[in-house]
Amino acid sequence: MTTGHPGLLGSTPGELAYAHLGATRVAGSAPRWPARLLFIESPSAPGHPGDGLAPHGLEVRGYDDGIGALLALAEEDPVALVAPTDLTHVDFLSFVEGVTAMTEVAVIVGLGNHDAAHELAYQALQRGARSILALPSTSEQLLSAVRLCGIRAVAAGRALEIGELRLDPQSFRAAVAGHVVELTPREFLMVQHLMLESPRVVSVEELSRALATYDDGSVSATRVLVTRVRKKLERAAPGSGKVIETVRSVGYRISTD
Repeated sequence: MTTGHPGLLGSTPGELAYAHLGATRVAGSAPRWPARLLFIESPSAPGHPGDGLAPHGLEVRGYDDGIGALLALAEEDPVALVAPTDLTHVDFLSFVEGVTAMTEVAVIVGLGNHDAAHELAYQALQRGARSILALPSTSEQLLSAVRLCGIRAVAAGRALEIGELRLDPQSFRAAVAGHVVELTPREFLMVQHLMLESPRVVSVEELSRALATYDDGSVSATRVLVTRVRKKLERAAPGSGKVIETVRSVGYRISTD
């Protein structure tokens, strides 16, 4: 795997969470990769797109009705949900209002093929829905609707691999040359930040700001941290301490050799 792949909005690698505008989720645990989108099928326009979205960091899960989707919200931890205007077993407007009030999931209105669809869609937007999608839709149309929600892609949830260094945020595991390296959360975040920004050189000041969640963001503490991680890499695989390169008077970068 390589770094720097664009996501939903061609985002920069430094973004650290999937979020819609106004979300309050903060980086701490790794976001799910690929991100989940729940798609409740419309009785009047059945079917949902799923092909071609994986490269954009999006996985679609289909549901037959609103109750099934509601039960899946906690388990799936989706970034968005498509609710059709002809939703079954649950009142459509109450459903939209409840999801937007109780979660940070972006609701996309699926415009069903029935007389009241446009009026219901307008009312749903007033109740917190973020965009509208005409049904049935293509993958490209769904992706556009997701973008209109303000959702941005993040690289922090995917596994990273540069040279012999591998980092998997989902399992919180690091390895170099096939050998496991035990890292603290702060050390893990430091290595992840450097890998996400590779091949760019990251200044010690920038790295310190990225680590401010765990300490006061001091430059001296960051330099000590880099030295400690290098020693751990070296113990795991002799010679691998050089994976974190120092560019004199500039900062640090991950070696791609």
